[in-house]
Amino acid sequence: MKDQANQSVINKQIVMLHIFPSFGFGGQQARFATLATGLGPAFRHHVVALDGDVSAQRLICDDTDIQYQKVQLQKGKLPALANYFRLRSLFTETSPNILCTYNWGAIDAVIANATGPRLINIHFEDGFGPDETPEQQLSRRVQMRRMALGRAHVIVPSRGLKKAAAEKWRVKADRLHLMVNGIDVERFQNGHIKQGGGVTIGSVGALRPEKNYQRLVTAFSEAQLGKDSQLKIVGDGPERNNLEAIALQISDNPNTIFTGATSTPETSYLGFDIFALSSDTEQAPLTVLEAMASGLPIVSTDVGDISEMVSNENRAFITPLGNDRAYIEAISHLAQNPEARSLIGAANRAKAKAQFQASMMVEAYRNLYQEILGPVIA
Repeated sequence: MKDQANQSVINKQIVMLHIFPSFGFGGQQARFATLATGLGPAFRHHVVALDGDVSAQRLICDDTDIQYQKVQLQKGKLPALANYFRLRSLFTETSPNILCTYNWGAIDAVIANATGPRLINIHFEDGFGPDETPEQQLSRRVQMRRMALGRAHVIVPSRGLKKAAAEKWRVKADRLHLMVNGIDVERFQNGHIKQGGGVTIGSVGALRPEKNYQRLVTAFSEAQLGKDSQLKIVGDGPERNNLEAIALQISDNPNTIFTGATSTPETSYLGFDIFALSSDTEQAPLTVLEAMASGLPIVSTDVGDISEMVSNENRAFITPLGNDRAYIEAISHLAQNPEARSLIGAANRAKAKAQFQASMMVEAYRNLYQEILGPVIA
């Protein structure tokens, strides 16, 4: 297998095997789509979704060299030996130059590689579910990461995750990489700024517990923005039915709309006046960058690197986690001040263009892959 992988490098096409817990719509999958497109034909990709969901393949350009592999693993609280054998067979079948694994859900693949073929492994950590934060993690998972990630290169998008990887997982400095996210800024155009009437508060994301959309639904009601205003939540997930029920219970707030997931988020942002994020945990969300590129002001809980991502003009509207009154007041203030929305939105778009271009991210990753694989791919 190593001879086949080396031959791929010599032939100037880098083979990458990507193992995702899920390849449904999400920031991690959107970033991969941007990278796969930007890296071009010099890279060939095999993608595995351990839950079988590959709906995010709609984000991938048609001319990208990519194949989707099916792998069925046994589910359970404890690792299954059969899973490791199945994953090692996959490594042999695809002969990758680089094995890419994503989040805790792909840790079995990290272990299968570390105890088997020892391919070059780049492990991406983008955040946590509702049961963990960078500061408070499950001890079993910390111990498992320490054991499994010793030989891997670890990529994180935020300072908080970098600190956790270094201090809790004990990833060595030369194998720990903070990589800034980027987007196709020109794909997103300025959102509309109304001068009168109601406003549209919008959010885009997976409807999972850690996103705490209940905070946003409640805040929209308590802000009392008037009957002409709307809350639009673009996304899908396990919390959708519960959130729709909560919205219906708020009698003075009938204008909360759930649109479902989309593969063209740029059209959604065009209908927003304010972008709102209500998460209990985040790192460096792509949706914030997309909203910035769309020229929108952002109201968010102060989690991850969000306060540093937005423009200086927007920073006052990134409110302390747990201070829901400040969050409501931030929404209310921006809803009533179209000039402030316009000023902040322009500053956000300018910062997105200057610091978060997809081309910058693609080049950073290309350089990292070259560094890890060596001068043979130069």
